[in-house]
Amino acid sequence: MIRQRTLTTLALASLLALPLAACTSSNGEEGPTTTATSQEAPPTANPADATPQERITAYFDASDAAAADGWKDTSYADDFLVPELAEKQKTDDAERAESGAIITGERKLSDWTITEEGDTATTVEFCDDGTGFEATKDGEPVDINNASLKVVGQFKLVRESASEPWMIQQKGYYDEETTCDAHFAG
Repeated sequence: MIRQRTLTTLALASLLALPLAACTSSNGEEGPTTTATSQEAPPTANPADATPQERITAYFDASDAAAADGWKDTSYADDFLVPELAEKQKTDDAERAESGAIITGERKLSDWTITEEGDTATTVEFCDDGTGFEATKDGEPVDINNASLKVVGQFKLVRESASEPWMIQQKGYYDEETTCDAHFAG
């Protein structure tokens, strides 16, 4: 089941899942059955030519860079998220910045699966592995439960035409009980 995560219900350690905090739910319904269409593609310079997977990867790269810098610049949200979601991301990032936390480390994205595909809307599921993250607050290390940072993500991306870049419209994550290994084993 897809669920919504909010910063107010997560402890400081959950700041490691920084983009997860701005998730929207998919009405609490079970995710679609996957018909594996997996892709690994190199990044492209032109956002309009980028695949949904490349756009998601670039979004996380920008978000993780902002986290490593204390969320001083969150303008990246406008480049990857629809306006309503971008505003929510900026608000959440401002709260994170106030916490004094800095998040560094490596995120691994894998098991890309397109569950719905169209010319102007597509839904992608993937494993989001943030177990390589480390957190500090006011320069001091923060103990975190990295095991809870490997989750199955489901993002919906939209665009108005093939000449426009894919924009993330929804960010959702399955419950922690849904492991990447089990979900993508099929």
